[in-house]
Amino acid sequence: MSDFLDNQNLPPPPAKVFMVGLGGLGMSGLAQLLRWEGYAVAGSDRGLDEPGKAELYRGLRRQGIFLYPQDGSGVRAFQPDVIIRSTAIEPGNPDLEAGVGLPLVHRARALSQALSAVDADLIAVAGSCGKTSVTGWVASALRALGEPVLDVNGGYNAGNDPHGMPGNFHADPQPRWLVAEVDESDRSIGEFAPAHGILLNVGNDHYSKEELCEVFASFLKRCQKGAAIVNELRNLAGGLDIPVQYFNAVEGEAPDALSFENYHTDADGISFDVAGMGHVHSSQSGRHSASNATAVLALLRNLGLGKSDEELCRAVEAFQGIRQRFEVVGHLGDGTPLINDYAHNPEKLTAAITTARERFGSPLFLVWQPHGFAPLKFTREALGKALAKLLQPQDRFVMLPVYYAGGNASFTPTSQEVVKDLLALGLPAIACDRPHAESLLHAGKYRAAVVMGARDSSLRDWTIGL
Repeated sequence: MSDFLDNQNLPPPPAKVFMVGLGGLGMSGLAQLLRWEGYAVAGSDRGLDEPGKAELYRGLRRQGIFLYPQDGSGVRAFQPDVIIRSTAIEPGNPDLEAGVGLPLVHRARALSQALSAVDADLIAVAGSCGKTSVTGWVASALRALGEPVLDVNGGYNAGNDPHGMPGNFHADPQPRWLVAEVDESDRSIGEFAPAHGILLNVGNDHYSKEELCEVFASFLKRCQKGAAIVNELRNLAGGLDIPVQYFNAVEGEAPDALSFENYHTDADGISFDVAGMGHVHSSQSGRHSASNATAVLALLRNLGLGKSDEELCRAVEAFQGIRQRFEVVGHLGDGTPLINDYAHNPEKLTAAITTARERFGSPLFLVWQPHGFAPLKFTREALGKALAKLLQPQDRFVMLPVYYAGGNASFTPTSQEVVKDLLALGLPAIACDRPHAESLLHAGKYRAAVVMGARDSSLRDWTIGL
């Protein structure tokens, strides 16, 4: 059990909180929630000068949140009552050193306690893949139904950016529902006991599938009023005494589960039928989006909103998407679409590549930047197996150097080492830097170019500039 489970609690507003690593999506969403609740908020980030984060920082400053370099100066100047940090912040960080003696609160505990202070029901979205999209989708659907919502998310909701706000936090007046994604990667999901929960899937990312199932089963037991659970994981629902709605993650009927069928794609998105509910047309892409929409419908059915199935289907259609979730950001001069996607593990790479081929055809130019050495090491074998099923001979799969955000790292495996594995499988892979990747793209002819990776805010801008 991680040490943060024994840490301090969040003091009530108007306490002064200092957030180490404020530029992260989860931390910046929490910062906006705390500011909305009346806290004085400041924070630091290693990437304070990154051009890709300038829009985020402008939005935070516009809300009265103060930003400092991550060198201890902010803690000394702001003199906070408490420091909030995420698992990514290591011992010896200058801000932690400057704040020795101050209460220290983990991000997840601070988020849980801040949400608990709002008189509304929490809907928590869990799973290895799709959490951010489904969190945004649930919030969008509820608003389309006229329900007031507060949502805090790990991505920028395209419908959540009024007046230049970042988009990973939005609060309607007097919210009835709170919608948030909860993270299993560091087991901080254990901090949450929501009214309603969604469990989307279980994959291989941060630790074994068996351990993940244990973590998710414990999460479901803490849900107080209801749960929507993917059909393949219904065994984790044993002993629950709350209403449960199952949904099918793949096309086709499943006993006692909400299912989608008659799926097809067109220039405007995807269409499908949800058995027993009706027809849905969405601007989103891919079969995984049909699965996500079915999960949202399962959740909405469980909330007891008094709406017809037709009204629920129309509400689901209102979702505009999440930035960097199969986001078409531009085109090359010859019309080749440029897509940026947050995919960072084998399951998410599979979804992005499958969706690109379905929508645009073959061959594809695929670029992936691993988001850390430890995750790459853990998923190395699964990556090869996934790509062996996905790649075609005329595709090009480019691995950029592993993203290093600072702190302790093994610096292994490298992208070059992993590409050797892929070449041994006969796959069309290469490891190179961004300029080389760009030259390879312009030297070939592809139906689409997809740039994938997490954490590095510059990837999206680089994709736009291709």
